[in-house]
Amino acid sequence: MTDPQYSYVALIDVLGYRHLLERDRKSGKLDFKDKLSNALSVLEHFDESIIKVQAISDTIIISCEEHRNLIEFFDALRKIFIAFLREGLFIRGGIAYSRHYQSKHVTYSHAIARAYELEQNSAIYPRIVVDTNIIEMFKVGAELPEILTAGILCYEQGVYFLQILSEDNWGEIYKLASDIYEKDKSQLNENAYNKHLRFQCYLLDSEYNVNNIGPFIPKIISIR
Repeated sequence: MTDPQYSYVALIDVLGYRHLLERDRKSGKLDFKDKLSNALSVLEHFDESIIKVQAISDTIIISCEEHRNLIEFFDALRKIFIAFLREGLFIRGGIAYSRHYQSKHVTYSHAIARAYELEQNSAIYPRIVVDTNIIEMFKVGAELPEILTAGILCYEQGVYFLQILSEDNWGEIYKLASDIYEKDKSQLNENAYNKHLRFQCYLLDSEYNVNNIGPFIPKIISIR
């Protein structure tokens, strides 16, 4: 095995995977499997010499070795996020930069381990978190691509994450998020409900919500 090289690695998790898999099992249908296949078909359009992808069960690992391709890497992750939304599925993830080795039979990666920590502990709701080490590296790297002023990142409570929204897609993503909530609302526990609520806040607070459209999740009602 050659020595692991430093790479950008994103670990993406499909939210609600076990529940959706169980629903397919009980119904005898393959609805969730078809949604996964449709969403992951976006991967076929990526340049494999730049962006490498490995999908296992509910986890997708995407890697990129070169600094100069980081903007393209981020754009690929945005496309993956939106492809899953179009299938009625939320994802979340983390992006790290560290040593990474992947072959046909072996995966050895400090970057995956760190990206998993970010996905579990920092992403919280549907979004893709960027390790602060990457941000610090780009603050001092004069020869690195400009990511801090390109409108491709968001910041909230000490956490950097990928900007999914744009002027062109805000309305579509609002509608997709609303549809997912309507479909799931009758079976949401508190944790799942909060994920929908936080994603709604991301949409409503966006600079691209130019018409000040209101929430699709009902406000709390006082019972008298």
